[in-house]
Amino acid sequence: MDQDETVESVPWSELLDDVEPSQDIRRIAYLVAGLLGAVVLGAVIARAWWSPSPPVVIAPGIPVTADVAPPVDGSAAVPTATMSTFPLYSEADLMADPPDPGERAAIVRAEWFVTDFFTADYEPTGSADVRAALPGAANLPDMPQDGRGGISYVEWARTFRIAETGDGAYLVGVVFRTLAAPPDGAFIRLPVRAVEVAIDVGADGASVVDLPRPIALPVGPEPAPWPEASGDPPQGVVDIAAARASVWGSEPRIVSAAQLAEGWRIVLTVADDVGNRWPLSLIVEL
Repeated sequence: MDQDETVESVPWSELLDDVEPSQDIRRIAYLVAGLLGAVVLGAVIARAWWSPSPPVVIAPGIPVTADVAPPVDGSAAVPTATMSTFPLYSEADLMADPPDPGERAAIVRAEWFVTDFFTADYEPTGSADVRAALPGAANLPDMPQDGRGGISYVEWARTFRIAETGDGAYLVGVVFRTLAAPPDGAFIRLPVRAVEVAIDVGADGASVVDLPRPIALPVGPEPAPWPEASGDPPQGVVDIAAARASVWGSEPRIVSAAQLAEGWRIVLTVADDVGNRWPLSLIVEL
């Protein structure tokens, strides 16, 4: 009985044909990734070694001359600005804050001291902060902070004037208002008062020289009288006034109206969140 011998062969050439293209694609992918990495690394190194020049800041009111550079390679012209004078400041800029750092330090220390000095609550340390702010040899009598009497809180304290009395020495005028309550009583808002505080400013900071000195409140000029009522305003003016007042509170009610050169002055009352009605004024331009 004859037996046919069958020999199977593996088509290595065809398999290699299928493998080689995938290897080529893989090599190309590696090459592209390497190029991208080199580009990113080059950009990082370039940014580390080169930084653009800072922009030119032009202060208000400074005359500026613009020189236009000729275009390069067809690109748009780039204007360059040069300042012809030193920076100038307007009067409003100079009056916005005291330009003298010593004045600023004296103002801050005076308002801080007034707040601590006229605040008397149940702080366990009592008047320790006030005594620490004054010279070491200061002989202070008993302070309200050391007892269990009335309570006082400084609601606000603001500087209204400052005068330099010597080298680094200032006299600061401060107005303030306190909320106070007697023992077992309700809080009341006390009248606004004014004091002067002597402050020395040195390299180590600002220090209080003496106790507050009582002074009279600053008096301002007499304001002009209000315009007299002149009848009922047009309905359009009433609607505008009511809409503006409703942003602040509720249920606006017009009390009076006066016609001005630029429009109408409307006096009205508006209720707040607890029902209190406050008189306010609005100017409705025509």
